[in-house]
Amino acid sequence: MFWRFGYHSTSIIDGLIDKEGVTLDDIMGEDELLQEVKAQGAKLVDYLCRPANLEKLLGYITADDLDEAKRFKFPFVAAEIFGCEVFAICDALVLNRELLSAFWRLLEKDAPLNPLQASYFTKVNCVLLNKKTAAMVTFLRSQPDTVKLMLKHVGSSAIADLILKLISVEDIPEGAGIIKWLSSEGLIPHLFSLLDPNLDPEVHATASQTLTDIISVTYQSFVPPEQLNALNQPMDTIQNAQGGAGTVLIDEMKSEAMLTKLVGYMLDRGAPNSTSSLTNGINVIMELVRKYSSEIEHAEIQHHEFQVQMQANRMGPVLPTPEKLNALSVDLNDLLRVFTQNVANFAELLVSPKSAKPLSEIAPGSQAPLGSERLKICELFAELLHLQYLFTSSPLFDSLVKPPPYVPARVESGPQPTYTPPTTIVVDGLMALTERLVDERVMVVCINHFFVFRWNNFLHSVVYDMIAKVFNTYSYTSSIPTPLALTGPVPSIADIPSPTEASGASAASQSSSQHKMKELRSSVKKLVVSIFKDARLMSQIIEAQHQNDYEVEQPKGVRLGYMGHLTYIADEVCKLFEKCSPELDDELHDYIVSEEWQEYVSHPLRETRDRDRQPLGGARPEAPAGQGAFMGAGSSFSYNAGKFGEESTEFTKPRKKPDTTRDASDDDEEGAAGGGRTLPGEGDTFTDQFARYLCQQVVKDLPDRFMGDSSDDDEDTDRQFMSDLEGQDVNFDISEAIQMDGQFAGASRAREPDEETLSDDMASSKVDGEEETSEPPSRSAGGEPDLAASGASEFVADFESAFSTKDLERALETVVSSNPSAASSSSSTSRRRRRPPPPQTSPPAKTSE
Repeated sequence: MFWRFGYHSTSIIDGLIDKEGVTLDDIMGEDELLQEVKAQGAKLVDYLCRPANLEKLLGYITADDLDEAKRFKFPFVAAEIFGCEVFAICDALVLNRELLSAFWRLLEKDAPLNPLQASYFTKVNCVLLNKKTAAMVTFLRSQPDTVKLMLKHVGSSAIADLILKLISVEDIPEGAGIIKWLSSEGLIPHLFSLLDPNLDPEVHATASQTLTDIISVTYQSFVPPEQLNALNQPMDTIQNAQGGAGTVLIDEMKSEAMLTKLVGYMLDRGAPNSTSSLTNGINVIMELVRKYSSEIEHAEIQHHEFQVQMQANRMGPVLPTPEKLNALSVDLNDLLRVFTQNVANFAELLVSPKSAKPLSEIAPGSQAPLGSERLKICELFAELLHLQYLFTSSPLFDSLVKPPPYVPARVESGPQPTYTPPTTIVVDGLMALTERLVDERVMVVCINHFFVFRWNNFLHSVVYDMIAKVFNTYSYTSSIPTPLALTGPVPSIADIPSPTEASGASAASQSSSQHKMKELRSSVKKLVVSIFKDARLMSQIIEAQHQNDYEVEQPKGVRLGYMGHLTYIADEVCKLFEKCSPELDDELHDYIVSEEWQEYVSHPLRETRDRDRQPLGGARPEAPAGQGAFMGAGSSFSYNAGKFGEESTEFTKPRKKPDTTRDASDDDEEGAAGGGRTLPGEGDTFTDQFARYLCQQVVKDLPDRFMGDSSDDDEDTDRQFMSDLEGQDVNFDISEAIQMDGQFAGASRAREPDEETLSDDMASSKVDGEEETSEPPSRSAGGEPDLAASGASEFVADFESAFSTKDLERALETVVSSNPSAASSSSSTSRRRRRPPPPQTSPPAKTSE
């Protein structure tokens, strides 16, 4: 609290500023500068906002001739000062256009930029875009060749991040229109030109990464319809936010001109770095396909949410909108068309890649590597086959085949646009691509590579995914003779057609989708037949199994690398034959009924499945016969329990009476329920433990039991306990059960266990679900099972069995003869512990000895 009275320490920075002749260099050398800036001291902030000082701060970042003492520290401190995001400093810098223009002249230097300068430059501009978005966007648009200068240094990761930051500003109202401006400045064509195979691979990697990042940044986040309703946005705003299948930059990437240029770079064999262009170009194409697949999935979620709202009688926006359904139905037409035209060239690269080494450079006895080219091409084919399965199995298939009409947005000038239904849709491109895959034997080559490169698990995973997607697509199309009736949501309630028009539109939509589904099923069936006939899939699986068995039998032999994925592929074949054997019987009858295949399925494949289902560590080991000695005399834990560390009452559970009426099924059920435990009480171990337990119980009350000084209260308690048992119709005699011969015959009879002791003993020896006897359980007057009587009967039976041992007699004789003092102390303790007898209205009847 001293600072309230002016005892706090004065800022060192403020003291320097007050001195005459102090310079910015003097302040920059202070270690507490950044802390003072974050504290936003008024005197320091005013000092830094001076134009001369701002110019010096920016000069520290862009200068190349700083002294050795300032070269690293001053640029870092200057960037961190702007990184503190002090509003006054950012506002002073943005308002000074001359300073900003001079700062952006850093991009006029020749490439490559100093990495530190580029990172500090990006940091300052990102802070300004966050704090003063509208002013910075206006400034950048006013500068000539801003985008070209950034693309000049796009090889620097920091400048690439700045481009992504500009794109992300589109989500802010102040930055609306920035993407259209970047597109008009030629951002996408320039990035595609950087994938020229004559450029360095580092440039290819940076350009490819920037393009994929643009796809990710411009991806519109999905908002559930319920949240959109909660925002109380106008219907037009919601539909514009959710409609459309991409931004301007994404649509430009998917244009036929850009993709043709990119594929030309990828297939150029004469360029020195064509392999790098191929692999990085495939990354861009795969990202476009994945984004389209994600948009279909999001549209399905929107449709599901819309159906839930309709069922709940809640009004909300109709999602997905007709605009989005129309865009999704034609979104990848250009990409599929360009790729279908070049399937033969990609198939040729699968056989003889550009990066393959001559045979003279391969060591004798070694195998040529697969290479990144062939692996990437296989991944691209797998992604397209995955898209085919996703498109075919989508609940929006009918709406994507025949999208609903909508009213285009009106324009301010010129003729108003009208709706034109699409003539070519994505499903047409997928069917054409499938036909080309069959003609060029692409699946045949990929499957052959699977067995040739036996240790390349990356390839094995990709080929398995390709086969699974083809089989799943055909199984789905064969299992649905009539596609789901979904004509697509209507734009608004006012545009709902009459029942006659709706039925006609639904029938037309179903007819069109059924026709497309039939054509798609036919094309996929050709691909399935080619996999079995041309690729000899089943024969190669059997041969690979034999080869693996031979390798395993050799000294130090190991399983081949593809055996795990081979089992998965065999399972997919079995599932296909199980679901679609009638449809495939005309083409693959000999393969379906092949005895060699049936032999493989019934023996090697079945054995592999059984082995894979086993726990990794094997079954839980049973406890040895002498587990009591292993675990200690007083241990209450057993490894034979259902769970590790589970408390086991095996030594205290009563032995089970034999039941000749139980069958084997009952034993199985009991064994499963008990976690594989053995029956309690088997062997001599149980007898010894139970005898020791009874000895402890008897010795605790030794004077009362054997010295003849039991009180009248104790006798009343005993009589009450016996009368309770007689009232429950328990058919046994306690006095006969505990009658003993020997040196204690003349002493007072042993006291029968009272009700509390009996209930505790029964609870400690009880095991749920295992106390079954041959006699039916006793029932009370109401007809319900008398659990107390049945429990008492079980206890007395075990009491008789254990009490007949000689161990108890010897133990009692030893205790009485060797330690009489313990008896007296135990007697006083037992009296203090004994429960008082319950109140009685009449004396109970005595029990005969």
